[in-house]
Amino acid sequence: MQQNPKEPNHDEDPVSHVDLTQTHEEVLEYWTRQRMAEAKPREIQLPEPGPPPDDQD
Repeated sequence: MQQNPKEPNHDEDPVSHVDLTQTHEEVLEYWTRQRMAEAKPREIQLPEPGPPPDDQD
């Protein structure tokens, strides 16, 4: 059964974890040559630089 990747919630970090609901074979079946050719990488936005964290010694 093929499933499209779900869009991450805005309050979740989409890079930090993934829910494993598909088997290895299902993942390989989903990523056909055509899908790989059409795939676009996600744009990752880094947080703005802020003040360094305080020493907690």
